[in-house]
Amino acid sequence: MRSIIHSIFLTCFISAGQIPSTIDSLETALNTMVPNTTGEVDILNQLGYQYWVVNSNTSLEFGNLALEKAKLLSYKEGMALAHRIIGVSHWTLGSPKKALENLTSSQRLYAKVKDEEGVANSLMNTGMVYADIGDLEKALGIYHESIEKFTALDLNRRIATTFTKIGDALIQKNNLEEAKGYLANALNMHSAENYVYGMAEAHNRLGKLALNQMELELADYHIKKAMELSYTINDEDGRLSNLIQTGKLFRIKKEFELANAHLVAALKKAKAKKLRKYVLEVYQELGMLKRDEGKFDESLQFYDTYNALKDSIYDINKSKQIAALEFENELKDRESKIKLLEQEEKTNNVIKWALGMGIVALGIIAYLMLRIQNQRSKKDQEIIKSREQLAKIDLENAHLKQLELQNQLVHKNKELASYALNFSQKNQLFSQLLKEIKEIKEVTAPQQQKQLMALRKTVAQHISIDRDWEDFRRYFEEVHIDFFKKLKEAHPDISSNDLKICALVRLNLNIKETANILGISPESAKTARYRLRKKLGLGPEQDLLDFLLNMENESKG
Repeated sequence: MRSIIHSIFLTCFISAGQIPSTIDSLETALNTMVPNTTGEVDILNQLGYQYWVVNSNTSLEFGNLALEKAKLLSYKEGMALAHRIIGVSHWTLGSPKKALENLTSSQRLYAKVKDEEGVANSLMNTGMVYADIGDLEKALGIYHESIEKFTALDLNRRIATTFTKIGDALIQKNNLEEAKGYLANALNMHSAENYVYGMAEAHNRLGKLALNQMELELADYHIKKAMELSYTINDEDGRLSNLIQTGKLFRIKKEFELANAHLVAALKKAKAKKLRKYVLEVYQELGMLKRDEGKFDESLQFYDTYNALKDSIYDINKSKQIAALEFENELKDRESKIKLLEQEEKTNNVIKWALGMGIVALGIIAYLMLRIQNQRSKKDQEIIKSREQLAKIDLENAHLKQLELQNQLVHKNKELASYALNFSQKNQLFSQLLKEIKEIKEVTAPQQQKQLMALRKTVAQHISIDRDWEDFRRYFEEVHIDFFKKLKEAHPDISSNDLKICALVRLNLNIKETANILGISPESAKTARYRLRKKLGLGPEQDLLDFLLNMENESKG
């Protein structure tokens, strides 16, 4: 590839005479660039762009190289610019169909990457193609559409360039005053930005316009400025056009020798570059020059050559127009197919979208159902857990209540035991009192009186035995509910003293403790228990305590 590029530069050097510093810098950058990268594509495109005004064939080769590499990289921005460079190159080389094909591809690619400036530039270049094949109305329509886009993007340089193109088309339509307005605006705008190529082009068109209006001094000024500027940027096409306009100016001023020198030089360059439109223009000017000089035979020869070439160019232009129409028909057919494919794709997308939405909806429904199920399961688990906690709390409460009852029972039993002990102590007291009474009988009267008083006081303090029995009964029945009631119901003939003995037996008190509480002798206590067993119908082998416990448990069941 680098050898091809090197040969391109040699060809360019031979044809152009020199390589501008910008092109030289780009070539240097290309030699150091990593191959097959977007950076390499950008430099190739810039080289193609720079060669637009130097050598169209070289520009075309760089454009094709850039396009090939951009396609491999799927680099749409690089492909868009490459198509534009190739399109303009084909336009300058007289291939309008290829020019339109590439410029249309360029517009589409720029639109895909949302580069509005690129779209506008390619559109303006398309107008240049239609102007070249003589379809001036279509060209002007495209130019104005381009200006709208450039104005929206605030691109004054591109607006000015398009003004120049419009002015050139209006000159061809002989709308000279309108053309002058566009060209004057273009020159002012390019001058404000110091855009040399745009200034040179505007001066050239203004020189041509002034010649048509026979304003020779103004034409001389514009043509000289155009020539001066075209040399600074190595604009071969501009220099050739300025040579012809200078020759025409000298002819009108009747400076025939200078006119002939400029026109012959222009003819040589035009033939070398195979620029037929300039060759035709030079032949026409030489015919008019020889006529003005009175050399009618030579004038006739140039006119014959001019007419022959004009017919040939006319046929070529017709072919170009036919090619452009073919392209437009192909483009319309292609656009119809694209619309049909887009419609089919749109329908397919709708179906895919509907299917996708259906799948998404099913997924959402499944997700919601699963989530609801999970929530229910979680809620059920929470309820079960809550119930387990409540059951645990109830169990703990029951256990605490049982402990409380057990504590109360222990407390009541302690109180009962305390009452029983109190009874025992009182009976002991009574036994002591009896002993003291016996002793009183044996002392003197004054001492008896004193001891009786003390004895009376002691008895008064402990006289509450019946009340104590009532309290004992009440506490006993709080612990052993309906104990006395059930005994009475089962054995109606049982006495109150028997009930006391049953209560003391239930408290598991022995004979001696029972005797002390009841204030009787142990023998009497045994006799009382024996009588109680008979009333209850108990045999010798039956235990009185077991009987009372069984009775109490049966009542609870």
